Parts: sequence; C-alpha cells; structure tokens
Amino acid sequence: MRFLKENELIARFMAMNIGSGIAVGMVNFILPLFSLSLDATTAEIGLIKGMMGVGDILIVLPAGFLIDYFGTKKMYTVACLFGSFMILVMSFAQSPTMLLGLMIFYGISRSLRTTSLNASFFSNMNAIGIRKGGWFKGAMTAGAQFIGPLIGGFAIIFLTYPGYFVLASAFLLVPLVVLYLSTNGEKSSDTGPKLHLWESLRYYRNLLKNKLLVSATLTECMNSACFMTFSTFVTVLIVVNFELSPSIAAILIALRGIAQILVVIFCGRLLYENHNNLYFISYIMIIISLLLFGTNSNIIILAAAAVIMGSFSGLMTLLTFTNVGSIEGERGKIAGIFAIGTSIGAIFGPVYGGFIGDTFGVQNIFLGFIPLFVTMACFYLFIGRKQNIAGNISRTIHLKN
Repeated sequence: MRFLKENELIARFMAMNIGSGIAVGMVNFILPLFSLSLDATTAEIGLIKGMMGVGDILIVLPAGFLIDYFGTKKMYTVACLFGSFMILVMSFAQSPTMLLGLMIFYGISRSLRTTSLNASFFSNMNAIGIRKGGWFKGAMTAGAQFIGPLIGGFAIIFLTYPGYFVLASAFLLVPLVVLYLSTNGEKSSDTGPKLHLWESLRYYRNLLKNKLLVSATLTECMNSACFMTFSTFVTVLIVVNFELSPSIAAILIALRGIAQILVVIFCGRLLYENHNNLYFISYIMIIISLLLFGTNSNIIILAAAAVIMGSFSGLMTLLTFTNVGSIEGERGKIAGIFAIGTSIGAIFGPVYGGFIGDTFGVQNIFLGFIPLFVTMACFYLFIGRKQNIAGNISRTIHLKN
C-alpha cells in the first residue's frame, strides 16, 4: 500500500499513457493495411502517415500557448474527444486522398494531447523523481508499440475496418476516465501567467537558443522519423514483399516496442553516464539494425534487428525526455518546442521512405535512412564532445531521487 501511495501520481500518468498509446498503436498498425485496401501506392502510404506530422506542426506551437493559458486538463480533454472522433471518421474514407485530409486533423488532436500530458508531467517531474521519468515514456511505448499493435494484429482477424476503428477510438477515451476519476473533478491549477502573443513569440525565440533543448529536439526528430517509417513500412514489407501474415508485422513492431519499454523503465541509471557517448552509441546501433532490415528476409534476423532498434531508440528517448524535463521555464512552451522534433520526424520519415520505396523498393527504405543516422553519429562524435550540448545529470541528483 505504501508503494502504491508513493507512486500514485506516476501511476496516473502511466495509465493515461497506456490507454492513449493503445489507440495510437492500433491506428499506426492498421493505416498501411487500410491504405492498401484503398489502392494506395507506397509513396501515398508514406504521405498518409506524413500528414499526421503536418497536423502536429500546425498545432504544436499554438498548443504550448493554449496549454499555458487554459491548463493541461482542459486541453487534454478536448484533444482526447476530438482524436476519438477522428479515428471513427477514418473508417469512412473512400480514397487515399480523403484519408490524407483526415490524417491532418488526427495529427492535430494527437499533438495537442501529447503536448498537454508532457507539459503536466514536466511540471511534476521533481515530485515524481528523475529515475521514474522513464516510466512515463515507457507506458506510452507499452501502449503504442507493444499492446496496441498486438491487439491490432489480433483484432484485424475478426473485425471489419469500421469495427476496428470503433475499438481503437474507444481506447482513446480510457485516459479521460482515469483522469477524472483520479482527480475527482478538480479544476486544473497549472495555468500560467497570461502572456500576450508577442511576449509568447519572444519567449519561444529565447527557448530556441537553449542548446540542450535544440539538441534533444533534433534527436527526437530522428528518433520519430525512424519509428514512424518502421511502423509504416515493416507492415508493407511483410505483407506485400514477403507475402506473410500481418500478424508477423505486429510481432516485429511489438518486439521493438517491448525492447524500448525495458530500456526506458529499467535503464534510468544510464542517465548519470556521459550523454554524448550514449547518443553516439545509440545512433551506431540503430544503423546496424537498419542495415539488417535492408538486407535480410529471415524473420529471426529481422526480429533481432527490431529488438536492437527498440533498445537504442528507447535509450535516446530516455535521454531526450529527461534533459527536456530538467529545463526551467513554462512547461507548455518547452513541451511545444520539443514536440516540433516529433512532428518534423513524423512528416519527413514516412514521406522520405515512401518515395524511396516507390523508386528503389520497400526494403531499401531502411537503407536510405543510414546516411542520415551516420550524419547524426558524426555530429555527436565531433561537435557534441566539444560543445557539451547533450547534457549530463549530476550523480548527487541520483542520490536524492
């Protein structure tokens, strides 16, 4: 009982992240298959997934302003309800073009929901403790990259597309149930001072001068691009190229997810090592996993590659999220800047991958990302070491948390 009481706050965040993550994971899993049923090309599938990122980028900076003005609880509620509605509407898409448009609005709801919860978590990180920060992201990963794809792979066997989307939309309402039951209808108390638009823009400009925030956002961009590309095209690779069951793709996505979960939850001690070195190692290992995906058809090897990718993607997530959470300032706007990385990655990854797939073949999509990750590895090897932009956490903080 004492353990539960001491961890009540982080447990609430985790439950909300798992519920919304399942919905996200189910949507991410079904979109390539649903797009194929609408006769979409590989490039169109990439564009459809990329449109989520367009929705993200449209709302990400206004989201920070809205969250600081109205509070996280109100904005999170609106985002969940709107997102659930958009998932239902997806089932009525009759063409890839129609689905493209719907994904923009889904991306808006997703970005607003994620930024709201991130801002609330950042403001409570000191109370929760740095070592438990990975639990928060681990819960989202558990829902989006493990439980969601597994439920999706099982549900598609028994449900039509409309039934599938109804089930996914229902999971997005679970966080609201958790939120309002755990807060007993309390009003949000995390609204900040009411800055005018010009003051907000000036504040954003100052945030962009923070090297730690910028480097974390850049890494988040690459991490997001890699994940969105993987979750989109591994399904196409398995179903179309290898002519195997969608369930195999769901298992590969889940393996990547469970590896990431284990790292972000149980590897918190790595936060007290040199962050620059950890980033460099992570990029190198993800390059190896991309090489394996781009040159093999053996499912066992692909499963191992998925685990490698998930593990070191998880390490990147652990580093970036903790670094951003340590930055002082208005949490909504800090979370908004950080979310730009996710948004740009969500646009660039699937679109870039889709055009590579149409031109050179689906499996070459993974090879096409290797030069980008080599560039980032060199950045941390040569520039990061000199300028100390990756951030490090003192071991004295470790003792306190």
